[in-house]
Amino acid sequence: MREFEREANVVVAKCNHSKRPYGIRMEKMSDGAWHCTWAFKINEQSAKNEGYDTSVSGRVEMDAEYPGCPYCGTMGWFSCGNCGNLTCYSGETNVVTCAWCGNKGECQESDTFDLKGGGY
Repeated sequence: MREFEREANVVVAKCNHSKRPYGIRMEKMSDGAWHCTWAFKINEQSAKNEGYDTSVSGRVEMDAEYPGCPYCGTMGWFSCGNCGNLTCYSGETNVVTCAWCGNKGECQESDTFDLKGGGY
C-alpha cells in the first residue's frame, strides 16, 4: 500500500514587529487542509532564489508543532486585504497593519484562504 504523499509549500510572511521576512511551511494533509508546520527566518534574496513566491488555497490550520514567528513568537498571522501577503498577528486587537504595504484594517477570522507569500 502506498503511503499518502504530502504536498508542501513555503509562503513568505513578515514579522509585524521587526518587519523582517520569514517562511511558513504549509503541508497539505490527508484531511485536505493545509497545516502550518514550521516557520524559519529568511532574507529577501534567499526567498527569491528559493522560489518561495508561492500560493496556497483552501482550509488552513495551525499544526500543534507550529513554532510561530521566528522573530517575536506570535502564533497567528493575517492575510492583507490589500496586497494579499501575510503578517504575523497576536490577536490582541482586531485592527491590524500590514508589514508589507502598511494597509490598516479590521481583522476577520477565517479558516479558508487564497494565500500568496512574498511578491519578490
